[in-house]
Order: sequence, then C-alpha cells, then structure tokens
Amino acid sequence: MIMLMLLTLFVLAAVNMTSINFKVMGNEQGRNESIAGTQQAIEQLISTDFTASPAPVTTNIDINGDGNTDYVAKIATPTCLNSIPIKTTDPQLNITNPNDVACFASSASSTSGTVPAVSGGNSLCNNTQWDVKGSVTDARTGSSVNVHQGIGVRVAVGTAC
Repeated sequence: MIMLMLLTLFVLAAVNMTSINFKVMGNEQGRNESIAGTQQAIEQLISTDFTASPAPVTTNIDINGDGNTDYVAKIATPTCLNSIPIKTTDPQLNITNPNDVACFASSASSTSGTVPAVSGGNSLCNNTQWDVKGSVTDARTGSSVNVHQGIGVRVAVGTAC
C-alpha cells in the first residue's frame, strides 16, 4: 500500500512538472514570435525611404503564414541620432559606383558631374544613424515586447536629421 502511494505521488509530480514545462515553452514561443513580428515590421519600414518623412507605423503581422493577423506591431517614429558628413576622400565613396555619383556633384553645382576640387572636403552625402523602436502586445497572453534596431542610412545633405 505504501509503495502504491509513493508511486502515485511520483506520477502526480511528473504530470505537474510536464504541465509547467509546457506553459514555460508556450510563453517562450509567444515571446520569440512577438520579437520576430516586431523585427519583421521594422524591416518593412526600413525597406522604404523612411528618412524622407519619419512617422509612426502600425503593421499587421502573420507569423505562421495562414493569412490571419497574429500580431499587431507598432513602430514609433524613427529617431535620427546623428548625421556625419562624408568626406570626398572617404574610401566608402566610389565615383564609378552609380549610387555614389550623387554624393560627388549635383545639377545645382557649377561643377556638376565632376569631383569637387577641394581635397578632403565634404561630399553631398551624410551618414546618419537612426533608432527605430517597435513593440508588440500579444492579445492572447497580454505580454509585450519592445525591440530597438539601430540603422545606418546614407542621405543627401540637407535631409532633416
């Protein structure tokens, strides 16, 4: 009888631990999905020209691809942390790269299409650093996550920052 009682206690303890482990794993999965959803919304935002007019964005996220919204991600207005002029002599600029040509000259310049004569002067582009904050609240559990993403973007001189 004592052995039967001990065996029953062991079985109840095992069932209880299994139940707790399932809850922990479910919460961890929900947290990871929330982070992935927030990151997906941030990536959608930064794939656009968000520097032209930074604004908050709300994005519906379908994590599992079933066509239903699983999470709603709220992205706050991106914050420009700093803007640093790029020197014309900086090795990251390449006059033969079509994406870099605009940094060397503009149609408004009297030296349009040529490299500026001032050696070591600033180009017409700046490197900017942005902080994008996103958050998701899980409707099922009420838990929420916040994600900060740092982003570096090359912009034309005069872009608000």
